[in-house]
Amino acid sequence: MTRIIRLPALLSLAVLLSCSSGHLIEDKALRNAVADDYLARSTVYSQVRPDLFGMADTISSTAMREAVTFLLSYMPLSDLAVYEPGYLFENAALALRTRSEMPWGNIVPSGIFMNFVLPSRVNNENPDDFRITCYEELKERVNGLTAMEAALEVNRWCHEKVTYQASDSRTSAPLSTMLSARGRCGEESTFTVSALRAVGIPARQVYTPRWAHTDDNHAWVEFWVDGTWHYLGACEPLPVPDRGWFTEPARRAMLVHTKVFGRYDGSENVIRKETLFNEINVLDRYAETKELNVWVTDGEETPVPGAMVGYMIYNYAEFYPLTRLQSDNNGRCSMTTGYGTLLVWADDGNRYGFSLASPEDTLVHVAIFPPEVIKETIPLDIMVPELPEPFPGIDPDLVQMNNLLNSRGDSIRKAYINSWSAGVSADDIARNAGLSADAVSKIVATSMGNYQAIIDFIAGAGEKAGLALRILENISEKDLRDTPASVLADHLDNAPDPAPGSDITLYDRYVLSPRISNELLSPFRSQLKTLPDELITSFISDPASAAAWIDTAIAITKTENHYSVPIIPGAVLRMRTADIRSRNIFFIALCRSAGIPSRLAPGTGRPQYHSAGEWHDVWFTGDTRPSGTSGYVTFVAGSGEIMKQEPEYHVHFTLARVENGRYNTLDYGYGVKISDIPVKIPLDPGIYMLTTGNRDENGNVLASVSFHELKAGEEQQLRIDLRNLPESPMKGEMLNLESSIETFTGENIVLSSLADKGLVMIWVDPGMEPTRHLLNDLPGLKAEFDSWGGDFVFLTDPERTPGQISGETVTGAPENAIFAADPGLKLLQTLSGEKSRVRSLPVVLYCNSGGEVLFSSEGYRIGTGQQILKKIRE
Repeated sequence: MTRIIRLPALLSLAVLLSCSSGHLIEDKALRNAVADDYLARSTVYSQVRPDLFGMADTISSTAMREAVTFLLSYMPLSDLAVYEPGYLFENAALALRTRSEMPWGNIVPSGIFMNFVLPSRVNNENPDDFRITCYEELKERVNGLTAMEAALEVNRWCHEKVTYQASDSRTSAPLSTMLSARGRCGEESTFTVSALRAVGIPARQVYTPRWAHTDDNHAWVEFWVDGTWHYLGACEPLPVPDRGWFTEPARRAMLVHTKVFGRYDGSENVIRKETLFNEINVLDRYAETKELNVWVTDGEETPVPGAMVGYMIYNYAEFYPLTRLQSDNNGRCSMTTGYGTLLVWADDGNRYGFSLASPEDTLVHVAIFPPEVIKETIPLDIMVPELPEPFPGIDPDLVQMNNLLNSRGDSIRKAYINSWSAGVSADDIARNAGLSADAVSKIVATSMGNYQAIIDFIAGAGEKAGLALRILENISEKDLRDTPASVLADHLDNAPDPAPGSDITLYDRYVLSPRISNELLSPFRSQLKTLPDELITSFISDPASAAAWIDTAIAITKTENHYSVPIIPGAVLRMRTADIRSRNIFFIALCRSAGIPSRLAPGTGRPQYHSAGEWHDVWFTGDTRPSGTSGYVTFVAGSGEIMKQEPEYHVHFTLARVENGRYNTLDYGYGVKISDIPVKIPLDPGIYMLTTGNRDENGNVLASVSFHELKAGEEQQLRIDLRNLPESPMKGEMLNLESSIETFTGENIVLSSLADKGLVMIWVDPGMEPTRHLLNDLPGLKAEFDSWGGDFVFLTDPERTPGQISGETVTGAPENAIFAADPGLKLLQTLSGEKSRVRSLPVVLYCNSGGEVLFSSEGYRIGTGQQILKKIRE
C-alpha cells in the first residue's frame, strides 16, 4: 500500500499537532517500556524500513511522536512491510484529532485510547484508508450526540452500508466490505470497530472461536463509554446496548476473547501476555464461568513443566483449540471457561495424552506418554452448556421504532446496490473484447461494487482479453469484489507463457491464477521480477532450488506476524523475513512467476510444485520429512440405520496427523461427501487420528476418536461409523393443522393439506444473521429434500420484516417451498405444549401428518438442515 498525502494536508496537520506538546502516554513506566520496545524493533528493521523508523525524529509534537512510535513498536510484520510513512502519519493524526474534536475525546483514558482507538488494525483484515476516507462523514453523523448515542448511531450508519453474507476466510478491509455492501460477522465487526474508533470511541472485536452447541463461530463488538465496556451486534442496530441476537448463544459460550494491540494493563482475564499483544478472555461478561485447572504429569505422576495444554472444543467434527497454555513448574495451568465438555490435550513436543473435562470438572489430570497407537476406538460424550432462561425482551415500542429505522437503512443500502453496473451493458463489454457475453455478465455481477475495476481490466486487456477472462475465472468471488484493475493488470502483463503442449487447465489454476491461499491479491509478478534472471532460470531448471534459496534468503519468525495476516510476496522480498505460512505463499508466488505450476496441497497445506506429471512436496530447513514413501487412505461409509446419509467431511468426521505430540486436522473442505473425496489419498507415513461426531438437536454430541498408523506404501480403509443417538422423546408440542396460511401469491392453504409426508415450518427474519445461516444451509440439501417430497412453509412477520420472501430471494429453496406471512407470529404462538412460547428466530419445526412436533430448533444454529433430514429419515 502506498499513501501520498498532499503537502498542504500535512502542513495543516502539523499546525494542529504542534499544540499537542504534552505526553500521550501518561504513565511513565509504560512510556519507558514503549521506548525500549521501539528501540528493539528499530534495531531489527530500520535497515529495510528506514523511511518508517526515521519518522519519529522528524515529528515535533510529543503526542504525535508517541503515537507513531507506539504503532511501530507493536504492529505485525504484515503491516510493517507495507505501511508508508504518510499513511501511518495521517491515521495517527486523525486518531489524535478525536481527543479534541469529539466531546468524549478527553474523557477516554490514555491507555484505553492507545489500545482501542489509535490502531487502525482491528484483527486480521488488510489495511486500507477507511479512517481517512470516512472520518468527516462519521464526525457529522455523531454531531451533538452523547457517547452512548453516538456508538448506537455509528452502528446504524454501518447497517446502512453493510449487511451479513457468508464468505471465505480472507477478511476484507473495511472499505472493501463497504464497497460490496456485505460481509461475514468477522468483517462486519471489523468494519464497525473501525467506524467507532474513527470517531474516538474505544472499540474492539470480540469473538467466540467456536460455539459449543453448534458448529461455527461468531464475532461482535465491544465499545467503551463512560468507564464501562458494552457490546452490540455489528451492523445490526438495536435501540439499546448490551443486546443482540447472539446474547442467548453467548451465555452458552466456552470462550469469548480478543487480541489487544501492544502492551496492555487492563482488568480483564489475560490468556496470553506477549510484548507485541495481549490476548484477553471476557467470557465472564456473557456466561457463567469456572476455572478449569489442568495437571500434566508423565506416566509416573511426575509433574511435567513447560507442557503445552490445549483446551479443545468439539466443532466441525474436530477438536478445535480454544487456546493453548503452558504448564508451570508444577505441571499446572488454568483457564476460565464455561460449563460444557472440553477435551484437554497436553504434549511436550513428543509425548502426549488427553482427558475429557466434563461440565462440572474444575481439575483434570492428563498423563503424557511416548507416541503409540491406541488400539481401541474411544467414545467421547460431549455435553454443551445448558440453555438458560432468556433475558427480558426490549421494550416493544423501542423495537417498533428500531424496525422502522432498520427498514430505512435497508432501503439506503439497497439503493446503493441497485446503482451497481447502472447503464453498463455486459453484452457491449463482451462484444468489444470478443468474449462470451454470459461469462462477462456473470463476472461483472459477482464483482458487485467493484464492477468498474473489472470492466476497466477487461477493456484494457486488448488482444489479451481472453487471458484476462481466464484470470478472472480463476480467482475467488471476494477477489472479484475488491481487487483493483492495476493488480489484475500486473498479472496479465507479466504472466509467463505456458510451455508448449502443457495442460491449459493446470496452467490456468496453478500458474496464471494469482490466488494462492487467503492472502490479499497483490502485484507480485512485477515485484518478483527484480530478482536476477539467472536465479529465476535456475528455479525453472530445478524448482526445489527455489526452496533452498528461500531457506538462505528469508528469515523465519514465529512471533512478529502476530495477527496471522499473510505477508504479501513482494513484501516478503522487501523485508527478507516472514512467518511460515507467508514463506510458503512466497514460494508459490515465485514459482508461478517463473511459470512453474505450484500450490498448497489439499489436506496438508504443504507447498508443492508440478513436474514430470506429478506433484512434489517441498521441504524447508526445520521441516520433519517423512521416513518413507507415501501411504494411502480411503474413507468408507459405515452401515446401518445411522448411515442413511452419506458422511461429510467437517460435518461428521475429520482426519488429523499426529506429529511432535500434537495433531493437525487435514483440510478436505466443509461438507464434502465421502464419494467426492479422492478414492486413495496419499499421506505421509505416521500416526493419524480419526474423529467422528453425531450432534443431537440440543447440541450435545456423541463423538469418538480412533488412532491409525499408516506405513510407507500401505493402503488403509478408514471406516466412518457414527454413534447412534438415543431416540429423542416427543416434544410435547402440537401444530394445529387446521390452521390456514395466506401465501404471498394470495392463496389460502389449510396446513393439513400439506402434511401427508410430514411438514417443515420455518419462521424467518431474513435481515438477521441466524436466518442467513439457515438459508445458506438448505441449498446444499435441496436434492435430498426434493427426493423426500414433503412441503416446506417459510413464514415472515410483516410487522418486523417488511417485504416478501419468495423462491427468488431464498436461493436454492426446496422444490415444494411455500412462502407466506404470519402477522405478529400468531401461528407460531398457537403451538400447544410445555415449551410453547415466542422464540428467537429462525424457528424450525418438523411435524408428522398428525401435527406432532418431532423436531424443533430456534435461534442461531449451523447444520439445521442436516438435523431436519436426519429426523425425516428416522
